[in-house]
Amino acid sequence: MRGVAVDYMHEANRIAAALRGRGSERVAVRRTLSRKPAEPTPRNLEVLAFMCEFFADNDQLPPVMVVARHFGWTSARSADVHIQSLIHHGLLERNVLGKLRFARRAH
Repeated sequence: MRGVAVDYMHEANRIAAALRGRGSERVAVRRTLSRKPAEPTPRNLEVLAFMCEFFADNDQLPPVMVVARHFGWTSARSADVHIQSLIHHGLLERNVLGKLRFARRAH
């Protein structure tokens, strides 16, 4: 009887390994499809322009919710996606405290 249980375990492990293998292929496909473009999108640049204007008037960058409200987005997540893209492209960065600032370029 013990031999039968071991065979089931081997079979279950083989099936699980096969499923994990297929699952990782799906993840790899998703990762390649969700790559960010090499350049910021026009909307990213609009967000950056708004942030520059806000900075000129207020001497600080706007909170994410202010960016979302300006563009008529109901979710702060929408603005955050564009801000993260600007960080990815090296146009914005976060300081030690996690606050946004314009990227400092090396000369």
